[in-house]
Amino acid sequence: MNENVLVRVKDLKMHFPIRAGILKRTVGVVRAVDGVSFDILRGETLGLVGESGCGKTTTGRAILRLYEPTSGEVNFRGNDLASESAEEVRRTRRHMQMIFQDPYASLNPQMRVGEIIARPLRVHKLASNAREEKEMVADIMQKVGLNVNFRDRFPHEFSGGQRQRIGIARALATSPDFIVCDEPISALDVSIQAQIINLLEQLREDLGLTYLFIAHDLSMVRYLSTRVGVMYLGKMMEMSSADELYDSPLHPYTKALLSAIPIPDPPLERRRQRTLLAGDPPSPANPPAGCRFSTRCPIAVEHCRKVEPEFRLATEGHWVACHLV
Repeated sequence: MNENVLVRVKDLKMHFPIRAGILKRTVGVVRAVDGVSFDILRGETLGLVGESGCGKTTTGRAILRLYEPTSGEVNFRGNDLASESAEEVRRTRRHMQMIFQDPYASLNPQMRVGEIIARPLRVHKLASNAREEKEMVADIMQKVGLNVNFRDRFPHEFSGGQRQRIGIARALATSPDFIVCDEPISALDVSIQAQIINLLEQLREDLGLTYLFIAHDLSMVRYLSTRVGVMYLGKMMEMSSADELYDSPLHPYTKALLSAIPIPDPPLERRRQRTLLAGDPPSPANPPAGCRFSTRCPIAVEHCRKVEPEFRLATEGHWVACHLV
């Protein structure tokens, strides 16, 4: 594996069984993630976007082995996580962490902030004594902009933005190389979102972190991400550098998503043509044949409805899954 590649995902699938009846027999599967492949380079931020239910969060959790992948490979620093034992994954997890979407639900309300941040240090035995642990917690709190004197407070005593800073501090406690950011700003007020984004970017530069940034706010993803991948119904539709994806999108679904971003110029906004998609996304329990997007695609032909397109390299660094591109 290329030494610049920190995480390599190859044909990752995450299927959840549908059970029914008294005996809870399996009557089908939800194909939440259905064969995605991509690399994440050291020091970069890979943005992952798409509609709700497209499989973004499931992909992030499967990479960290919070979900047991149905099939496929997840290589982290050259080791295949999918084949590692639970103990090996526990040791590896020190180097890969997650910032959760909801800062209200992801923090234990019965634990003080200092204990929340110190817990990963204890689990991985990173502090040799109580004094060192206290110093490490204080250092981490300062890095994320939290007052060290608040270490004995409970999560409910903080605002939403401060709680998310606590979640970031907890993720940083083990000095990880890779962090999955699962929509870390979507539950926050707009006035706080920019502060958290700027903090994440500053931490990436200062600590040499690598991010998988999952979001549905496309304008925020462009600001933070080096490259962007677009998912739809468990499949990767397009991936390229952030600037190229936003300036020269190839896939019809990407074009539709980008056309929905508001422009802060009323005359230009009125003249702009939006791509309106008909209907709702199909169920991941019963995806359509051929291209997953064919049921809503404005340019789909009969071939699209029968044959699934290959996720291929269209131009240098620009991947797309579409027959008509």
